[in-house]
Amino acid sequence: MWRKAVGLKQEALAYLLGVTQPAVSRWEAGLDVPSRALMMRLRDMMCVSGEHRSKVDGFALAQQGSLQASFDLDGVKLLATSRGVQRAWPRFAALSGLRLMDHLADEAGALMHDDAFVRQVRRGEVALVSAVSERQLSLDMGSAARHRWLATFRTYGSRMVINMTYELCEAEAALGLERVVHLDDLID
Repeated sequence: MWRKAVGLKQEALAYLLGVTQPAVSRWEAGLDVPSRALMMRLRDMMCVSGEHRSKVDGFALAQQGSLQASFDLDGVKLLATSRGVQRAWPRFAALSGLRLMDHLADEAGALMHDDAFVRQVRRGEVALVSAVSERQLSLDMGSAARHRWLATFRTYGSRMVINMTYELCEAEAALGLERVVHLDDLID
């Protein structure tokens, strides 16, 4: 009923959730039920206050002195950066509002161009990812700095947002993906 009330086709809902249209059809017909992660994702999508929470969280992020940014999962559009990012990486912060998917590099690029991984994120199955990188974009952002990053995923209505936290680390830190933690690893 919710899907029809908001004018969302089964195919569009399936895309947002990283599932197939027949899966949505089976749920609606009562022949199957979504996983726990998908149930949580659907609940968040149905929440009317999602956009309001997004604005509050974006405002709070902009006040932070630490290195943080948020991105819309679709197209990896830079939504907001913290004061810390604006000071440390002003050229990166200036990309606010731009879709960066085609410019992702290294670990971030590998993950976001992995369709299976993105489907897991859309289904709400991935809780967090951490890695060490020297850069995340192929664009010239000035000098590269080795940093550890942590990505978490949050739903605001139908929008999926990637919240990133960065910290500079020692030059000897091994580059690469450190962890992918799934929701099932955290919830009994």
